[in-house]
Amino acid sequence: MIDTRNQNYSETLLQIAKLQDLVDMLEKNIFSQLPQGVANKFISTKDKFINWVEEAEFILQDYKI
Repeated sequence: MIDTRNQNYSETLLQIAKLQDLVDMLEKNIFSQLPQGVANKFISTKDKFINWVEEAEFILQDYKI
């Protein structure tokens, strides 16, 4: 069970930043190594995922205040 008494979201926010960096690196690899059609499908899915990650980041930053 999560201990909600300690609401320090710094570690989670740091992991979100690392995740975004990893997705950017993955995108570069996909574009350099895979056909354009596959890369375009990745971009569509990646954008949805990044939007979700950014929403989670925004929510945590809002609670952190």
